Amino acid sequence: MKTQKKKQHDWMNLSASIAVIMGIVFLGLEIRQNTEMMKSQTRDSISEKQMMFSEWVATEVDLAEVIAKANSGHDLSAAEAVQHGYFLAGVWREWENSYYQFQQGLFDREEFVPRMNRWEEMMRNAYVRSSWVATRMNYSPNFRMEVDKMVEVNVLAEQRL
Repeated sequence: MKTQKKKQHDWMNLSASIAVIMGIVFLGLEIRQNTEMMKSQTRDSISEKQMMFSEWVATEVDLAEVIAKANSGHDLSAAEAVQHGYFLAGVWREWENSYYQFQQGLFDREEFVPRMNRWEEMMRNAYVRSSWVATRMNYSPNFRMEVDKMVEVNVLAEQRL
């Protein structure tokens, strides 16, 4: 009788152990699925914000003219400088959010590197760099360090010319 109870006890322990292992596997699969969903939602949200900025430039002729003027190195009037400054603040806030999402693992490196290339290209503009230097303290320290590196590289390159 004792061996019968022992066998039953062993089978119950084995069944409980298998159930626990299956639960852990299921939980792992759920976490993975949730992470993939978060990545997808993050990417969609960031794309939506980028399209919003593109729409502003495409539909707001005054803003497009100010950006073109700043990009070509022409002086901006006080009103144009304010408009461009607010535009850049929005761009940098979106960059900061993208950087944060990347740091959290919700933005893949293969998608983030081209974004950083675009940032570096934009920071080549002296007017944009000076605007960054004037407002950089409005952004998180880690993000600030990344953009500051881009600014430094561009300043050094200009000094060599």
